[in-house]
Amino acid sequence: MKLFLFLFSGSMLMSCYKQDIKPQQPLDPTPIVTDSTFVDSTLSIAGQTWVITKVLNTDFHDDSRSDTLVFIDNDDYTFNGYPSKYNLGVTPTTYKLTLYDTPWGNISGSLLNYNIVSGSIDGLVFYDIFNTYDDTKIWMYRL
Repeated sequence: MKLFLFLFSGSMLMSCYKQDIKPQQPLDPTPIVTDSTFVDSTLSIAGQTWVITKVLNTDFHDDSRSDTLVFIDNDDYTFNGYPSKYNLGVTPTTYKLTLYDTPWGNISGSLLNYNIVSGSIDGLVFYDIFNTYDDTKIWMYRL
């Protein structure tokens, strides 16, 4: 329906008309496509095997070794076949690896993303979680 309106304003003549507005028809539903695969932004060492090749203790005792660490899942690992627990936590800039029941005690050290991705740890300092004055430098690589 059109409606014309003439307005007189001083010496000007104006006209307007009303336009019918038709509402837009609803759009057909669109499926939301998602990836159902869970993506975790943190790295994991679960399922990996690492070999310790060298240890330097606080008393500067240099020890060449051949210890095998098998990380079974996100909590359990074996140290030369002996079962124990471990934790790989995330800090703002590093990963914190804590190994329980090692020959050097319960030890913890900060890994870089590079260490986990490359599979190489060279002289990383691990501290005894109960006595931070005792530290152990460890060299190891992933098989």
